[in-house]
Amino acid sequence: MSEIKKCLGALWMASALTVQADERYFTYVYESDVLPQGKWEFEQWLTYRKGFPGGDRDYNRHIWDFREEIEYGLTERLTTALYLNFRSTQDVARNPSVQDSSDFDFKGISAEFKYQLLNPHKQPVGLALYFEPTYNGNEQELEYKVLLSKNLGDKWVLAANAVYEQEWEREGGSTEEEAVIEFTTGVAYRLTPKWSVGLEGRYHSVYEGIGLDEHLGTGWFLGPNVHYGTSKWWATLTVLPQITGSPREGGINRTEHQTFETRLIFGLNF
Repeated sequence: MSEIKKCLGALWMASALTVQADERYFTYVYESDVLPQGKWEFEQWLTYRKGFPGGDRDYNRHIWDFREEIEYGLTERLTTALYLNFRSTQDVARNPSVQDSSDFDFKGISAEFKYQLLNPHKQPVGLALYFEPTYNGNEQELEYKVLLSKNLGDKWVLAANAVYEQEWEREGGSTEEEAVIEFTTGVAYRLTPKWSVGLEGRYHSVYEGIGLDEHLGTGWFLGPNVHYGTSKWWATLTVLPQITGSPREGGINRTEHQTFETRLIFGLNF
C-alpha cells in the first residue's frame, strides 16, 4: 500500500511540475522555458508607471501599457508570438499655470522568437535566445535577449536576462536613434504547487545612438512579486519601485525613468 502511495505521490508531483513548465514566475524577467510544440497561450499584459514627464515637476505622469500576446510552440525548442501594443498617457498638472492632458495610442505590432538551447529541467542550467522586432509606423525597435534560468528542486526558480535594444524614430525629416542596455534577475519560491512569491531586480540604462554614444540615464529597480497558477491559467504581479539611478535627483533618475512601476501578466493555455 505504501508503494502505491509513493507512486501516486510521484505522479502528482510530476503532473504539478509539467503544468507549470511554461508559466512565468516573473513579469520583468524571462525564463528559458518554451511552449511545447503545437500548444497555444494567450497573455494579457498591464504595466503601470508613475513619474514626471522628462523630470518636469509641473506634472504627475501616469502611463498604462497594454499588450495582448498570442504565443505558439513551433517546435519543442522554438516558440513564436505576436503582440498588439497600446498606451494611455495622462499628465496631471501640479502647477495652476499648466493644464492636464491625456491621450491613448496604438503603439504598433511586435513579434517574438524564443529558441531554447538548454532545457532547465534536463540540464544544469537553462539557456535561450530571444529576438523581438516592433513596427509602429515611423518608429521601429529591435530587442535581443539572452535568457538564463535554473530550477532548484521543486521549490526554487532562478532567472537572469541580458538585453540590448535599438530604437529608431523618424520625425521632421530626421531619424533619432536610441539604445537600451538592461539586466534583470529574479528568484521565486514555491509555497505550494499553485502559489509562489519572489523578488525581481532590474538595471535599465538609456543611451543616445544605437552605438551607445551618449549616456542619458540609468535606473535601478527592485521589488517583490507573487504568482498563482493552475493547469489552465496563471497570473503574476510585480511591484517595482526605482531605488537609485543616475544622473539622480532625490536619489533616483527622473528624466529617463519613472519612479514606480508595477506589472500584471495573465496567461491562458489552450
